[in-house]
Amino acid sequence: MHRLVFVFLPFLLSSGVFALQSSTPRTTTTTTTTTAATTTASSRRHWLASTTAGIITITATTSITAANAEPSLLSKIQSPIQDTIAPGHWIGQFLGINSRTEPWDFPHNTPTEVSNAIVTVLEGLTPERRAKLYMPQLQIQTADSTKIHVRTWTKLEWLDVLDVTLKSSKGGCVANASFYATGFLPTTIPLAPLLNVGLAVLPFGSPGPRGEMLQDFRLRALRGLVTKQLEEKGGTPELSG
Repeated sequence: MHRLVFVFLPFLLSSGVFALQSSTPRTTTTTTTTTAATTTASSRRHWLASTTAGIITITATTSITAANAEPSLLSKIQSPIQDTIAPGHWIGQFLGINSRTEPWDFPHNTPTEVSNAIVTVLEGLTPERRAKLYMPQLQIQTADSTKIHVRTWTKLEWLDVLDVTLKSSKGGCVANASFYATGFLPTTIPLAPLLNVGLAVLPFGSPGPRGEMLQDFRLRALRGLVTKQLEEKGGTPELSG
């Protein structure tokens, strides 16, 4: 079971709505008071607050859903907007706590071969492996010999994006892979893209397993899978970065 806590803050952005998610199974207890100070944590998944006007905390327990469940209707509507503006990436790309970019060097493969391998890996992820990568749902938006763009959602529908640009280099290919969070709030929250613009100045982290940041963990895992896929196709890729 996972616990989802919503905290409503009446003073932020005139009507702020915040959510709390744990990326790993754990129990979080929130104590609500009608007075005193504001408390924040750096993680969007472990973020609590209180205001002098009081807060309303609603705690709901949700069952673990299927790893290949589709995003909700609201997420489907709001995700293209949030993907386009990606306010969580404006500052996050410079902090490195919810964003990671690294080069993958494939000296023996063309950009087309690397692009095909990445698509094959993503499409071939089992529900169990998607769940381990905290992206039970994904949609490949663009995939050609120059660019791959993928939307991924966590179980509670935080929208994270994978971008890969591919360039020829000395007979091989260099792929610049970037995985980043698009916003502090999940796309299940009404008006999330707009609210996330207002929250763009708020730094937040995306913790992953074993103390590793989530985007670092995802890229490391995907890089290994792409390497294996290319090796099975007869190449001998070497990765750097």
